[in-house]
Amino acid sequence: MEQKHRDIIDIYSDKIVQRIDMLKLFPKLLEHRIYNPDDVNIPKWIGNLTAQGTAKDIFLRIKTRGPKAFERLLLSLRQIGDEDVADILDGKIQQKSNNDRNDRVQHLKEENPPQEYFFYRDIQQSDEPLKIKLRKATEFLDNCDSDIISRYPMRSNPRGLVLLITNIDYKWSKEEHSRLSAQHDEENLKELFEKMGFQVISKQNLTGKVIKDVVREFSKRSDLSNVDSCFVIISSHGTQNKEHHSEIQGVDYGKEDSEGVVCNDILEYFSVDACPQMANKPKIFIFQLCRGYREQNAIHHERLVTDTYAVFHKDEEVKSDDKIVSDKFLIRNYADMLIVHSTLPGHVAYRDTTTGSWFIQILCSVFMTLAYKHHVQDLFSIIDSELQHLRTRKDNCQTSSVKSIGFNRHCYLNPGYFPN
Repeated sequence: MEQKHRDIIDIYSDKIVQRIDMLKLFPKLLEHRIYNPDDVNIPKWIGNLTAQGTAKDIFLRIKTRGPKAFERLLLSLRQIGDEDVADILDGKIQQKSNNDRNDRVQHLKEENPPQEYFFYRDIQQSDEPLKIKLRKATEFLDNCDSDIISRYPMRSNPRGLVLLITNIDYKWSKEEHSRLSAQHDEENLKELFEKMGFQVISKQNLTGKVIKDVVREFSKRSDLSNVDSCFVIISSHGTQNKEHHSEIQGVDYGKEDSEGVVCNDILEYFSVDACPQMANKPKIFIFQLCRGYREQNAIHHERLVTDTYAVFHKDEEVKSDDKIVSDKFLIRNYADMLIVHSTLPGHVAYRDTTTGSWFIQILCSVFMTLAYKHHVQDLFSIIDSELQHLRTRKDNCQTSSVKSIGFNRHCYLNPGYFPN
């Protein structure tokens, strides 16, 4: 579908969905092969076609249904008698002399400016990796005396430093288990943060020991004193170790002398004692990796793999480590930290072998479109809200996890805004 037609669907979606009788339209969408009878979404749609959310989901997914989908949508609308709606989408109604119709079109345009939201659920229908299109801030949002919750200052240039570690090639695995599509995640994260105004230090294919060394060196950088924030983002295979802690697996995982990296240990390098340059500044840790082998409503799918290959016995007792950090992190030496995991303790994280991980794709989509006006905690809430809609054919799903350690202020990234 042409981009202009996708934009039209976005612009008018809310108002038009209210006017559509989906009980009449949906059979036409099937008849004209916009949707196939075996589409994975049909079972959840078919029993609830009158619901506003269902109708909107059906309408918006038409953007993913190929080059002829828009033309067939217009035909379907006209066949059920919704000529006005079809003409609005087709742009023809403005050419008509009926003033009432022109007024309705103008009203729709005024009430529905171009959508700023990228509909993240489309990632399951796309064979193309996400493209970063950043919406920049137009003012600083880091100062508001009237708020009960204060805000972190976020005005430095660069805005912050980002350590991005991406493990792709696992040469010591007994089976071929490379994370090839993670390359798209790395490229998108790097482009996103650079466009937002961060300095990105990108590392790839690190062993467990080197991961620790690189993070330690990053935490000691003197230029952290000159920025207002830092991110540590690690995309890798992972598992749950014998102590039931989430563990990062370096690319040497499988060798006798390989070292696992406990996610909680990464935080140690950023305490006030260890990293005084970042005292009272937001430190955000993002882990895209499996934290065990459990799946939510598990089923195999040909385009889905998980970011773990640790072997467990089915009869082994499973315990979830709901406490992400130990009690010692509760003292003020550990503060201003936000820890984000792509999945729950003990569970897998899904990655599309073509386009990249579910979580990182949604994160990039949300940040590039909404970071200009929403603070970080809300952004991660939106990410999980969108993540909940992703399903495999038999309802595999994924839930992200966010933990605050003294992260008691709102953090607005003010992306790309550097006034003279």
